[in-house]
Amino acid sequence: MYNFLLIDDYKGEIDSFKDTIEVLNKKKGEIFYNLAIADSFASGMEKINETFDGIIVDIQLDNNKSGNEIIDEIMKKTRVPVVVYTATPDVRDDLESIVKVCKKSEISQEEIINYLCDILDTGLFNVLGRMGIIEQKMTEIFWENLYPLRELWMEYKSKDINTEKVLLRYALANIQEHFDITDNGTEMSDNIYLTEEMYIKYINTVDSVNRVQTGAIVKGKDENEKYFIILSPPCDLVLHKGKFKSDRILLCEIDSYDDLNKNLISKATNSKDKQKRIEEIIQNNRTRYYHWLPRNILFEGGFINFRKVSSYSQEDFNEKFMEPKFKVQEAFVKNILNRFSSFYGRQGQPDFDFTNELKTNKDIFRKLKSEEVSL
Repeated sequence: MYNFLLIDDYKGEIDSFKDTIEVLNKKKGEIFYNLAIADSFASGMEKINETFDGIIVDIQLDNNKSGNEIIDEIMKKTRVPVVVYTATPDVRDDLESIVKVCKKSEISQEEIINYLCDILDTGLFNVLGRMGIIEQKMTEIFWENLYPLRELWMEYKSKDINTEKVLLRYALANIQEHFDITDNGTEMSDNIYLTEEMYIKYINTVDSVNRVQTGAIVKGKDENEKYFIILSPPCDLVLHKGKFKSDRILLCEIDSYDDLNKNLISKATNSKDKQKRIEEIIQNNRTRYYHWLPRNILFEGGFINFRKVSSYSQEDFNEKFMEPKFKVQEAFVKNILNRFSSFYGRQGQPDFDFTNELKTNKDIFRKLKSEEVSL
């Protein structure tokens, strides 16, 4: 059963939503949807502390209060899908990407309910909801792995060790280890990554210095506005008094996705060859100096060109590049660094006249043997 909350001070709209829920339940032949009502700003603020599968909010509420404040409170207290359903959709700009804004004259109430159900069916809130999988797993990890070591944490704290940071690292490591995300027994399709998993968007609380990380994507401030990826080893980017451990930040330029594909296709003799060339380049099998970065909603994608390497001081970097907005996920960063180091370490040792060296070594061996006998 789905449990929704409607926050609206207009009785006509409330009654209409109740009728919609009743019709939907009749279609299902059971009580499949439940709708709780908050008919004022105050009651809405109070009810968002309860557990719901989705919340529908009007923007204009009683006593000149705004639904924007309700949304702010929801974001502080819970994780749940929110739909704004209003006649006057004046939602704050910073909330437009977070909530779906629906004008009452342009969408039906049934469509609103179906939209919320579709979001819930993705499993997003089963994973990250208030009572989701991560929340449940963290409770287990807390009682079984972290809290039993409380005496140890207190001992470390007495030695002026930053136990909060240690616990954060340890908790995250436990989450990674205990979630069954790489089970060999799963279907192959369950183990294939989506391109959306490639990049991690920085949250607003991360300051600009801490965003300079291995795998961060940065954009130049010049007229070309080219993209680059930071490939300095993580140890070089450790901060001490606001300065990185290394005095240089290493970057590789990202070549245009479309330009490189067009260049590959132009050299192909037929459609089969074109497809093969594209498949090889995105699978990182065509050359050793390109690494594919997929295109998705967060980034236009491209190919890291290991031959286009540059380095900057921290001051020059801040002057020439915009603040990073996102980075490549750690699992993919390791692969990029492996290929980058492999490309620059691909040369074998210089050749010697091994035939002559073998003869020389044999002569030395005979001499040593004769000296050994004489002794």
